[in-house]
Amino acid sequence: APRTGLGVYRNGSMVLLQVDGVHDLNYGMDLWEFSELFLRLGVESAINLDGGGSSTSVYNGQVINYPTCSDTKIKCERPVTSIVCAKA
Repeated sequence: APRTGLGVYRNGSMVLLQVDGVHDLNYGMDLWEFSELFLRLGVESAINLDGGGSSTSVYNGQVINYPTCSDTKIKCERPVTSIVCAKA
């Protein structure tokens, strides 16, 4: 399934992860796999934010991933009430 999560390292720096997927097609990561990814990266604590069409990554005004809805491979962006914004 698609996943978005935020992790914090011991030194206070953060990592924002987004993984594409389609739940019904067994494509992407389940929550266990997603948590294992954070552990492999050495993250001290993390939170799963959401998935599906709300797991949309935008860079310079362009969608850079493949968000899905309704457990199909059809690309769609789902309206959300909150976002995580990172600026370098």
